[in-house]
Amino acid sequence: MSIDAKRRYAAAAFITLLILSVFWPSPVVSSNQLWVGAELSVNRLSFLGREAPSWDVAFWCLAGLLALAIVQTGQFSPFAWGRRPRRPSVSAAAVGAVVLTIVVLVVAVWFLVDRPVLAVAEQIRSDGIGDVIRIMNRFGGGMNPPMIVIFFALAGAAYRKPEWIRYGAAMAVAALSAGAVAHILKLIVGRTRPELWLGPFHYAHGSANSFPSGHTVGAFAIAGVLLFASRNLPLRVVAILLAAAVGVSRILAFRHWTSDVVASALLGLLAAWLAHDSISAKFTETSREQPASSIVTP
Repeated sequence: MSIDAKRRYAAAAFITLLILSVFWPSPVVSSNQLWVGAELSVNRLSFLGREAPSWDVAFWCLAGLLALAIVQTGQFSPFAWGRRPRRPSVSAAAVGAVVLTIVVLVVAVWFLVDRPVLAVAEQIRSDGIGDVIRIMNRFGGGMNPPMIVIFFALAGAAYRKPEWIRYGAAMAVAALSAGAVAHILKLIVGRTRPELWLGPFHYAHGSANSFPSGHTVGAFAIAGVLLFASRNLPLRVVAILLAAAVGVSRILAFRHWTSDVVASALLGLLAAWLAHDSISAKFTETSREQPASSIVTP
């Protein structure tokens, strides 16, 4: 079997796993309702990494089987990269300019866009849209973000693709750092969620904190790494579209204001940019990148 075929199998395994994680445990629940009718501790609203740890164990057993299949078709070598002299990092002036731009844009959206968009969300509310929102929301919640990081690290080591390992490392760094900043901002700003809104300056406590959106930060931190690092155009487009879907779902679910999502997306992208630059400066590629026209290979 050629290495290209193996990589396609890895991509197919990952897509299968991602689809299963987004809908888990709905396939089992639906099958039970159709043929068995047993009492289950989960329903279609449950999802991976949230309500049912025992069901999550079953999912990770399936994920482990796919991981073994990937490793067995590859040549596992987690230390397949070489070092190179560190190149100049992103300048402090550039980072400062980006941060200032983010602040100005978020303030403008906060005062000019939040209420009109919330009004539109209320007008288009329906059961069908609610179902779509729940599915989009799952891409940025639960175990999906860690699963994506694990896949790139595992597949990169199995197929000796050091750039995939760097993607995974940069995703982990970006998501963790952006998530920490987001948590601090939540405590400082204390903005009330739209569903509990008592006025633009009412201070919220605990889980009611709206600014920024943790789901959106994580989604754009991971997608941003692929946007800045990958040469595969379809992969970059799909990654950003999925991250945008997470942000839109948070607005339509009345869990966040538009300015929360905009700030979170920009924070995630900034973290991805810095993480990618830092990781790329430390390691050098030992194999050629896949052609940009490749669609199925990450």
